[in-house]
Amino acid sequence: MALQIAIIGSGLAGLAAARILRVHHEVTVYERSGPDTATGGQGICLFPNGIKILQAMGFDRDRAGAVSCHGYRTFDKDGNLVKDFPVDFKGKYGADTMAMKRSDFRDELLRLATAPSEDLGIQGSPAKMVCDTSVVDVDPDEGLVFFKNGSSVQADVVVGVLLTNWYDRKTADGKIVANGVHSRLRHRIVSSSCQPKKNGMTCYRVAISAESVKEALGYLPEWWDPRTADSRISTLIAGDGSKRMVAAYPLRHYDYMNFSCLFPTRQDKGHVLDSWFADGDRQEMVDTFNDFSYPLRKILDIATEVKVWELQDLDSLPHWNKGRAILIGDAAHAMTPMQGQGSNMAIEDADSFHLLRPGISRDEVKEVLKQIDGIRRPRTARVLRDTRAMAKGISMDEMIANLDFNCGYNGVFEG
Repeated sequence: MALQIAIIGSGLAGLAAARILRVHHEVTVYERSGPDTATGGQGICLFPNGIKILQAMGFDRDRAGAVSCHGYRTFDKDGNLVKDFPVDFKGKYGADTMAMKRSDFRDELLRLATAPSEDLGIQGSPAKMVCDTSVVDVDPDEGLVFFKNGSSVQADVVVGVLLTNWYDRKTADGKIVANGVHSRLRHRIVSSSCQPKKNGMTCYRVAISAESVKEALGYLPEWWDPRTADSRISTLIAGDGSKRMVAAYPLRHYDYMNFSCLFPTRQDKGHVLDSWFADGDRQEMVDTFNDFSYPLRKILDIATEVKVWELQDLDSLPHWNKGRAILIGDAAHAMTPMQGQGSNMAIEDADSFHLLRPGISRDEVKEVLKQIDGIRRPRTARVLRDTRAMAKGISMDEMIANLDFNCGYNGVFEG
């Protein structure tokens, strides 16, 4: 008999989990905002460990506008090439590394979670989406989920992805933004005190169209132009000890470029920047990188949607599960983007729900969730440690070892 699954939050982790679970179980996703909840137009990188799992789900790279990346390049702040580091991701790890707009990626996950089964060539029923519904509490032992309107539901499994922010934040168009780092109900599953920690760096994020850059500059820089970029993830580094750097990678078949602009936080602005989706000050961004090459300065100056985040992560939790409930995604293992592995860990979390096999009984659920915790938590703990080390600077040998550990993962059944 199919299990009743309640997934709280329709972000990347929640929708990926819904796609895995819908094949054999009845899945309902509860979202506090609408089906198009804000995810931002900025970019996201999926490495082979995530892509292999996505391909098994039926992920359509063309729908997501994904661009394959084949290594890294570093430039100085004047735009001069310093180092080229090609990586045959597919040949070495079994799948490409792909960059795409976060919103495009979420749209594709939403399709995989909710499209008719015959359209995807799979068994089971589509996940149900219940929107504009705020979860205010959970009872992990009984599998009860309580809503702001006073109603409740009981499920065999409760998957906590966001579990409601400790504060509400809205975008300019009124969409509620949730952030798993600040999971207000995490204490229902993990009794110990666990608060996110800022790492002293701030990141401005923008996605800019090639069309607008050609209009402003008359050309695309070497690290953007598909004829010269060689599908690399590019990093422009200040090189003056200030720790300022700009990471850039293509989106939507090179029609857009994502820019992640990192620099030491000048002043802690408290909860204003606790959300990864907070609106940023374009002029501050431009001023921070005003000694970089003219093309980059001009590109940042024409940015229309600017988001800013004081980078933060979460210490490894003692456990993710309690009773019938389990945390996944940022609610379980938030980390900074220094390795680009946060979203990949969320996809791996979703894949682990294959262990909730068809025919499993309600009485067996708790033991399976413990098994998932035992598999996933140690791995994400190492990725967190490596990500923190990356922020301090590591050798090329260490970086390659990290790539091998991260990208070599083949799913919950193969490790």
